[in-house]
Amino acid sequence: MLRLGKILWMISLMLSSATLLSAQDDCKVNLSGRVLSEGEHEAIGFATLYFPELNAGTQTDERGFFNINLDCNSSYELIISQVEYKKRNTLITVNSTDIKQDFYLIPKENVLSAVSVHSHKREQVMLTNVENVLTTRELKKLKGKSLSESVSTLPGVNNIKTGPGINKPMIHGLFGSRIQVVNNEVSQMGQQWGIDHAPEIDPFVASRITVVKGASSVKYGPRAIGGALLLDPEPLLPDSALHGSLDLVGFTNGRGGIGSAMLSGSIFLNKEESINWRVQSSARKSGDQHTADYNLTNTGSEELNFSGAANYIKKDLQADLFYSRFSTEIGILRGAHIGNVDNFFEALDRRPPFFTEAFSYEINNPKQQVVHQLLKAKVHLDRSSYGDFDFIYAYQQNARKEYDVRRGGRSEIAAVDLQLDSHIAKLQFHHDPIWNNLSGEIGLDYEYQNNKNVPGTGTTPLIPNYSSFQAGAFLNESWIENNWNLEAGLRYDIIALDVLKFDENKELINPTHQYNMFAGIIGGGYDFSKHLKYKSNLSWSQRAPSINELYSQGLHHSVAAIEEGDDQLLPETSLKWIHSFQFNWNEKLKLNIDAYASRINNYIYLEPEEPRLTIRGAFPVYQYRQTMASLYGTDIIGSYEFFHHFSLNSKASIIRGNDLSNNLPLIFMPADRWENSLNWRITDRLGFREIDFSFSGLKVFEQFRAPITETEAYERGTVPVPEGYFISNFSIDTSKEFGDTQLNVGFSIYNLMNVNYTDYLNRLRFYAAETGRNFELRINYIF
Repeated sequence: MLRLGKILWMISLMLSSATLLSAQDDCKVNLSGRVLSEGEHEAIGFATLYFPELNAGTQTDERGFFNINLDCNSSYELIISQVEYKKRNTLITVNSTDIKQDFYLIPKENVLSAVSVHSHKREQVMLTNVENVLTTRELKKLKGKSLSESVSTLPGVNNIKTGPGINKPMIHGLFGSRIQVVNNEVSQMGQQWGIDHAPEIDPFVASRITVVKGASSVKYGPRAIGGALLLDPEPLLPDSALHGSLDLVGFTNGRGGIGSAMLSGSIFLNKEESINWRVQSSARKSGDQHTADYNLTNTGSEELNFSGAANYIKKDLQADLFYSRFSTEIGILRGAHIGNVDNFFEALDRRPPFFTEAFSYEINNPKQQVVHQLLKAKVHLDRSSYGDFDFIYAYQQNARKEYDVRRGGRSEIAAVDLQLDSHIAKLQFHHDPIWNNLSGEIGLDYEYQNNKNVPGTGTTPLIPNYSSFQAGAFLNESWIENNWNLEAGLRYDIIALDVLKFDENKELINPTHQYNMFAGIIGGGYDFSKHLKYKSNLSWSQRAPSINELYSQGLHHSVAAIEEGDDQLLPETSLKWIHSFQFNWNEKLKLNIDAYASRINNYIYLEPEEPRLTIRGAFPVYQYRQTMASLYGTDIIGSYEFFHHFSLNSKASIIRGNDLSNNLPLIFMPADRWENSLNWRITDRLGFREIDFSFSGLKVFEQFRAPITETEAYERGTVPVPEGYFISNFSIDTSKEFGDTQLNVGFSIYNLMNVNYTDYLNRLRFYAAETGRNFELRINYIF
């Protein structure tokens, strides 16, 4: 760890020194200002400012502000565009002093004369929270990846996996019920308690993904104690043209493919009214995946997804309707289900695993089938004199079936069959700045869930029937003045849980729980200069135990483990302090350092116990426990541009989790990792607008801080902790324009050297290695 820190410090020092020397010969000027509408001078959010000669540009924020650095003593053509306004071309002459200039756009004649500003807004992140964003451009290169795989490319975000096909996001060592996924402004309500339950979301719907690393409980509720993932679709705006896109992805590891299509348009009722719509669908199919040396039997998957969106816009009123259906079938590694205790210990060292067969597209037991449906309705009312109102209602249904290898012809009957119905209502008021630049929002949230076991499984339910009720209220205010910003927020939630289950004597009982949850945040930021910015916040939040932590009892088929809950668990209480430094020197050197520390009282975790033999086989046993925990770490991301469009990018994450009560490391903490990539972009060559090359190497160090309960929990053997590993990747992405259409083609090779390795965060690492080399081809056509 000290060696890694020293290497990172030396590299940062060398890059800083090289940049400071070259900066003496470089002259940069800052161009800033706003993009506004002609006449009414209203802010135009998310407008694009593009410099063709530099093949570079920027985008305005939701208030129309922009900021970009340019070389001194030059003239540049500037193209400003936004879907509702006529494109504007202008010439910018740069001397040796900073320029502050506003630009004005004329509305298109075929677009509404008055459109709600809210049409441009994305989900707002609290001002002092630390965040990372995957933009539309970055997501294009990640087409075909799951949501969790995509966000794990960001520092401080990891995957906790159940075999090769199931990925769950982890932020700063926390996952599951501690991470709130917000899909199109609606909290995702699936069976998220399971470590093997990946978010049931089609990534093709999102045009932007934001990872909020700080505790976000004030805005998103108690489930955001560890952070939040915000998925935003492309804004649905009036446009007389018909637009669409087609995506095709093919990959060799699993011999699979993905297809996605989207179409959008508008119906203009008059100059002030329009109905705008979009439909989208995607499908995926793959067979068994493979490691560097052997096939992973029964790891195929299938998906079929659909979504539709429409809105009505009239002056200060906007009404939205959204529906999505996500369905998937995923095979679970067959070799993870062992017949007896002797075979379990043999499986720890057996490679290839038990039941390894030739490649197949068949998905047999064990497997899981999930269907998730979301229906959302929203009304936005803009009162420009004092603020705007949002009301959202959403209904979600999550149907999950898990199939086990069963005897007596019962394999076609699900061993777990759960249906979760959720109702969500949100009312929020965003007020404009008052009292010397004080702005903020106040909100009320309501959630009702009913989870039932569908009869006929012939097994004791892993999770009992239950219903839950949650009501919350929050207030968040921020103040901005010159280089300063301050923020504070408060939230209160009441949670009631009503459970129906059988006790050890097979008698029906009805335990109930009620929790009062509080959260608060205070933070601020200061811009020392255009080169250095700092922000920090201190948050205090609580989370009630989830249903599985309280009442899980039996075999969790998908993770091939027995999990046992404890109905006496207390709520977690977290105190987290996070700092973020952003450094930028002449657009050549960029460095972002996030440091954080948290202490969680009554931290709930899974403690391994001796494996147990059941009528279904031998399985590891995990018991839910509580402890006093501390987590602290650092995320670093930096880049240095050696010359035009050729740069080195570096990302590193270090985290330490400690079980303070037992003086042990915490289980399931990510190992230290460091990734470096060389990126080269060339423009206007071979008929392509741009060609991007990228070569990266990821070093994951050995998790030498695995707790003793993980390595020596079993009397007859030890569970190996994986060694560190290094994998490399290569990709090339191209873009070519044909009039008003655009073709993007990408090709990647993952695990270029076909390394055989195992990752500590994979719950099935006992039985098999990670996937081997994978070739991927991506085709994206936009019209």
